[in-house]
Amino acid sequence: MIRKVTKVFAASCRLLLTAGALAGLSAQASFAADALKLKLDWLPSGYHAPIFYGVEKGYYKEAGIDLTIEDGQGTNPALQAAAAGNADIVMANYSTMIQSVAAGMDLVGVAGLIQKLPDSLISLKDNPLKSPKDLEGKTIAITPDSASAKLFDAYMAAAGVDASKVTKINMKAGQDIQALLSGNADAMTGWIFTQVPTVASKAEIAKPLMISDEGINILGTGFVTTKSYEKSHQDLIKRFVAATAKSYADGFKNPEEAVDAMLKARPLVEKGISVESLKLLEPLMHSARSEGKPFGWTDQADWEQSEDLLQKYFDMQGKVDVSTVYTNDYIAMN
Repeated sequence: MIRKVTKVFAASCRLLLTAGALAGLSAQASFAADALKLKLDWLPSGYHAPIFYGVEKGYYKEAGIDLTIEDGQGTNPALQAAAAGNADIVMANYSTMIQSVAAGMDLVGVAGLIQKLPDSLISLKDNPLKSPKDLEGKTIAITPDSASAKLFDAYMAAAGVDASKVTKINMKAGQDIQALLSGNADAMTGWIFTQVPTVASKAEIAKPLMISDEGINILGTGFVTTKSYEKSHQDLIKRFVAATAKSYADGFKNPEEAVDAMLKARPLVEKGISVESLKLLEPLMHSARSEGKPFGWTDQADWEQSEDLLQKYFDMQGKVDVSTVYTNDYIAMN
């Protein structure tokens, strides 16, 4: 009799365990993470590290997001991937996005990342540019299609530099560094958080001069999606922006850990330069107008100034209503 009761009890336990397991699976299914594909603007480097850090720390998972990160090959391919539905959200240059919208693409910026123009003038410590006026009589290496090249004349005018006394030589990216190091150029243009640490790893440099310090500023990299995706995924985008804000906040506090997380996913990234790059990024996260606002918040006046400079110096075709190409609706304001 006891043996029979024991068998019945054991069978009942198995049924309960099975029912519990099925209930657990059902609960997991009902709370399944939302898949989101993020395409970067370029190959991973220091300014991307916090996103990989957020994945490793579980911030996106906690937000109910199964995040896939795809490497990029430039802003235009990233924007095209979003438009074609091959990526949900992309990292892209906001100024390029404005021009793309003017050309007919259906895009919207949902969170700004780099809001201060990162372009700078880089010189060596033994032949420094201490002020913009020091450009006179010097030779400057410039990458032709860069924002620096297009805005350089505006920068010189704003700084009171006699442009007739400055020699500009056009060079491909990479060649400009060699020209500077070899003495064939007195200075070069480059991003403060990418080219600057690269040059500094090879020679002692003077303090870079920021083009934005003369009031010449256009919005840089941000997070972009299509308006159709934005309309149908509002809650998901809000969770993504919040998780990304947390990732960058902690990434700035722990730059080496953030880069290590990126290295685990992308082993070919150079650690030292990436760490320095991430450290140099934080001051570019806000413009003078958005200073003090939360991660991702952008000011309409910055969008208007960006479009104005694009019209004057980038041969932008057409105009856009800038109020329709960005939104702050997904920014946590508390």
